[in-house]
Amino acid sequence: MLHEQGIKNIEDWRRNNVDQLIKDLSEAIKKEKKHVKFGISPFGIWRNKSQDPQGSESNGLSGYSALYADARKWVQEGWIDYINPQLYFPFGYTPAPYEKLLDWWAANSNGKHVYIGQGAYRAMEDREGWRDRQQLPNQVRYLRENPRVQGSVYFSSRSLTNNLAGFRDSLQHDLYRYPALQPIMPWLGMAKPAKPVSLREDKFLLFLPRLRKAIIKWDYPDQEEDVYGFVVYRFDENEPINLEHARNIRHIQFNDYELGFHDETAERGKTYKYVVTSIDRLKNESKPSNVYLKKLR
Repeated sequence: MLHEQGIKNIEDWRRNNVDQLIKDLSEAIKKEKKHVKFGISPFGIWRNKSQDPQGSESNGLSGYSALYADARKWVQEGWIDYINPQLYFPFGYTPAPYEKLLDWWAANSNGKHVYIGQGAYRAMEDREGWRDRQQLPNQVRYLRENPRVQGSVYFSSRSLTNNLAGFRDSLQHDLYRYPALQPIMPWLGMAKPAKPVSLREDKFLLFLPRLRKAIIKWDYPDQEEDVYGFVVYRFDENEPINLEHARNIRHIQFNDYELGFHDETAERGKTYKYVVTSIDRLKNESKPSNVYLKKLR
């Protein structure tokens, strides 16, 4: 039966079954909702170079052989939109060096997104590599140097909320101190939504004493069916409007029913410029609205 399908052994048959599951699931998701992003988080090693010349410089367990997961193929075939390899290893770890595996997955992304799985749960381990409490922050800095890597996913969420080794502090006050939009996936669509209109001061709410700062509102774009949320930017009076700098983002909302924002961080005596953009489900962003200039007294 295996030979009739062109499959030579039980291992290939198992991998073929997994491949077919991933393919069918991908097609079913896109048929139902084209905007849904489908990705998988495989074990950190596809195959070692000793097993396959296309493999990574590692010597650990192979997801291809031990788990029958040909994750590289899923990316190559375009069945998934992103890959999230579990690189829960430190720099220089001989069986599975973080830096070598990250570079390998980035080189094999085939234009799809790569989000590195990082082991926040290991931050307090008394083991080689993890005794360095800068291990995780340095991993984030390393991945940011690779243009083919779009970000991180951390395991587990409890490790972050418990602030193991102060890693949450590093994210909140240094590495992730600015809000940001998710990277767009051009193969899912790049059409920009219409921009918000009539950005202005919300004079009605100014009568509330606790809100006497910068309070703005705007109206729906003309083509509101494409709108999924809004992004509010703030610039200093003489600063050019540049949407590429995340430090200028004051607020991101992933809904289309709130049409206003109260800037509680605005300082009295200063003059600010505000613009608002629309985003769709894929996080494609519109052009900016009109500029609203506000001088706080």
